[in-house]
Order: sequence, then C-alpha cells, then structure tokens
Amino acid sequence: MSFIIFIEATCFIIAFICLIKDANFAWRSIVLFLLITCATEISGKLLKNAHQHNQWLYNIFLVFEAGFTSLLFSNILSKYVNSRPIILAGLALLLLLYGYDIYDHGFFVFNDVTATVMSVVFVIYSFYYYFLLIKDEHYIDLKRSASFWWVAGTLFFYFGSTAVNVFFTYLKNVKIAGHNITYFIFTALTIILYGCWSYSFICKKWLTTTSQS
Repeated sequence: MSFIIFIEATCFIIAFICLIKDANFAWRSIVLFLLITCATEISGKLLKNAHQHNQWLYNIFLVFEAGFTSLLFSNILSKYVNSRPIILAGLALLLLLYGYDIYDHGFFVFNDVTATVMSVVFVIYSFYYYFLLIKDEHYIDLKRSASFWWVAGTLFFYFGSTAVNVFFTYLKNVKIAGHNITYFIFTALTIILYGCWSYSFICKKWLTTTSQS
C-alpha cells in the first residue's frame, strides 16, 4: 500500500467516525466519497502493477469527485448565498468538457481538460467562500470551523494541482532522488488536503456533539 493510499484511508476512517451519524447529508456523503476514493486508488495501483491501462478508472472517478465536492461546496456557500445557480453552472461546464474530452480522445485516455478546469472551478468556489466569510459580521472561531478547514484543504490542493498542470512541461524533466518532482509536490498537496479535511471532520463532530448536549 502506497503512502498516499495510507493517508486517504486514514482520512476515511476519521470521516467515518466523525460524520457517519451527522445530520447534514452533504457532510455525511463525504464518507462515501472517501470510500470511493480509496477503492479507486487501490484499483488503479493494482491495474498499474499488472501493466494495464488505468486512466479510464480515473475518468469515472472524476464524475464522483466533481459531484461530491460540488455538493459540499453548495452546502457551505448556502449559508451566505443561494449557491444552487453557481454550483449547477459549474457542473454544466464540467459536463460539457467531459463530453468534449471523450469525443476528442476516447474514454481510455485521461480527461485532462476536465480535470484542469474542475480544479480552477473549485479554487474559484474556495476564494468566493473566503470572500463571503470576510464579509460576515458574525464572530466565527476559525480554529473550530469545519467549513473553514475543509475549504482550506480544498483550496491548497486544487490551486497547487492547477499550478503543476500549468508548468508540467517544465517540471516533468526535474528529478529528485529518482522521482519526478511532481511526485513530491502531489504528495505534499495530498497531505495538506487530507490533513485539513480530517481536522474539519473532527471540528464537525465536536460542533455536532456540542449542539446535541
């Protein structure tokens, strides 16, 4: 089992403990998404080890990634605005690009255009959330805010992913200790993502427990 799969599995376990009984469907659905994430990574690694194509598997995963992440963004943003038009517009754009990618190169080549634009969309959602958060006149204890930390991890990961995709031509030839530098970048981004998410789940569990006590 790779280190990244270990990190994802750890985050899934924390999510299961903290969110499986959460009253909010959007937060509770993250447990299923992380389970799908772990299953995809393990299956992808097995296919790669068997010298078989696995890019089609990640094309399927893109659908779940776009859907579940958009669902939670919709829930978080709805505290401040009517988030449905924004989220639906983003999903419509991604659906069109997904269809274009499949038409352009078939299903067995990774949909890189869709993945790149999806990262940009999630970065925009994240910045929009922080803009609304700054405008919020109510006191919020950020160190205990589940939404704040979930968006923080999402922003770091997808902003970093976008930057790597933009400069991939220059980065792909840089080697460190036998690995491409992008391996270390994505490993760091993954640690930040699932570290922030795990902490947000703990915050969500603490808030839920407090509200029920």
